[in-house]
Parts: sequence; C-alpha cells; structure tokens
Amino acid sequence: MEKHYPFLLLLFLIALPQGGHAQQPEQFSLRDFQLRGPVRTCVVKASYGEERFEFDREGRLLKSLTQYNEEDYDITYYRFRDGILYERRDEAYRGGTFDPQISIAHFYERDSADGKMLTETILSYDRTIREQVDFTYTPDGTLSRIVHATPQGVDDTRVETETLKGETTTSYFLSDQLQRSVRKSEVRKGGQTYQVVLTKEYAGGAPQKAVEEIRNTEGLLVKETTFGYDPQKESFFAEEVRELEYDAQGLLGQERVTNPTGDREPVVRQFVYQMDGKTPPNWVRQVTTPENTYVVRSLVYYEPESPKVAADSLRN
Repeated sequence: MEKHYPFLLLLFLIALPQGGHAQQPEQFSLRDFQLRGPVRTCVVKASYGEERFEFDREGRLLKSLTQYNEEDYDITYYRFRDGILYERRDEAYRGGTFDPQISIAHFYERDSADGKMLTETILSYDRTIREQVDFTYTPDGTLSRIVHATPQGVDDTRVETETLKGETTTSYFLSDQLQRSVRKSEVRKGGQTYQVVLTKEYAGGAPQKAVEEIRNTEGLLVKETTFGYDPQKESFFAEEVRELEYDAQGLLGQERVTNPTGDREPVVRQFVYQMDGKTPPNWVRQVTTPENTYVVRSLVYYEPESPKVAADSLRN
C-alpha cells in the first residue's frame, strides 16, 4: 500500500535519486525538506491541506501528519534504535476514526551473521495484509537479491551489478527476465561534474520506458528526461524534458518543461521565496508563477542545549 506525502514528494523530485529499487528502509532528514539548522517542527500549509513534520536533534524525521480535512488525516511514526530505523507505522484516520484496514506497520531486522540481510515485515493493523521482503547483500554491501513474499506467492529477484569504464549498471531479474536496469555514470561539463542515472523499465523482457536524471555535486536534479519506447523502430524516444535551475542557497528558482516532439508548448515556472531571517535561514513562503500559487511553512527550532545536557547525552 502506497502512502503519499504531497509536499515531501515534490521535494524528492528535486533532492533524491529516483532510479532503482528500494534497498534500505525509507527514512528522511531535514535535508529532504530543504531545512537547515536545529528545526524541531515544520508545518506546511498548501491547497491540498496541511502537513506537520517533527524531527529529533539529529535532524531525523520522527513523525509526519498529513491532514486533508478535520476528519481525514494520515500519521506516520519513525522509531530508531541505536541510530537505526527499526519500525515505521502508517496510521490512517477517516471520518475521525482510526481505520485498521489501511493502516500499516513496517518492522526492520538486520542480520549480519551470515553475509548481510535486511528483512522488512509489513503488517496491517487488522492483520489482513502481511508481506515480507528480504534484501540480501554481498560482503561489500552491494544488493544481490530481493525476495518478496505475500499470501499470493513469492517473487525472487536476482540483482546483478557490473562496473565497466567508470559506469555501474545494476540489473534486476525476476524469473530470469529483465525487469529494470539502472546505469550510473559521471560527466564533466563546464568545469562541473554531474552524475547521470539512466533507468530502463521492462515488461516480459521487452523495453517499455526510461528516465534519465542528471544531478549536480550537491545531488540536486538539474535535468530529467522521460522516454517512451517505439517497438517498430526498436528504440527509445524522448517524451518530456525537465530542466531545473537553483539559486545560491540551493533553492529551486526555475523549472522548464519541454516536449521534444513539439506537440505542446514549453512550460516555465518561477519560484520566489521569503526567508525567516535565522542563521542559517530557511524559507517560510514559496510562490510559484505564473500560477501564483504558494506554500507557507511555519518552523519551530530547538533551543540550544546547555553544556551539561550535551555532555550527559554524549555519555549516554
């Protein structure tokens, strides 16, 4: 079951690589929200409703709340042990009442005794849904196998990684049929180094679609090209190109979306920010033009720890 984070999803299109299968438990930090400094809570107000995010002093997300109206909202809790995520709970409330059918708990266990393995157990609160995903790694930490077990059966995905001439390609095979390939490389342009990730999707072993992402040294997406596949020509073709520009603080300043086939006019959006005056500053209002839509954030910061409290936390 997929849980949606409207504001968080928007930021991930900019900040995080999208290629490849999940290899680690989903966990977030201040950086994923374009936040800096000792932020304790962030409340986002937008057209879809309101979101609230709570962080610990290390900057890890502990709780998120997405409120669509007074009676419909979702809450996610992240729980850590020894600095490692071991549990995530997605709780849904509809009509002001907790809904156990669509509320999900994720439990993570790690076993390093025999190689490396991460096990994710997924359980609905009413116990009608139960899944288990085992991720197996080589001694150097490279993902080699994903086994997904449900009451309907077991999917066993073989993962192969090959590095050649500076390019690393990871291929995912289900029942010996290629499902996805992710190729990572680096290019130099204008004195800058960029990471290029090309992800190709397959069905029945046949190519279906692809996405190429180019990111700068800060990991920010600067260009994304989506491709369709023409079986007659046996080749990919560009369907859409997104180009992103950032200001000196790393905030998105402009987005340009073009259609290489020429059947749609380019779309250009500008983003303007109001900052909160803190050190370092965070934005509290984002305006998008020409739509003239906006997102407002209110932030609460942690108070500085006293030297004694800080020393006690280090000892513990």
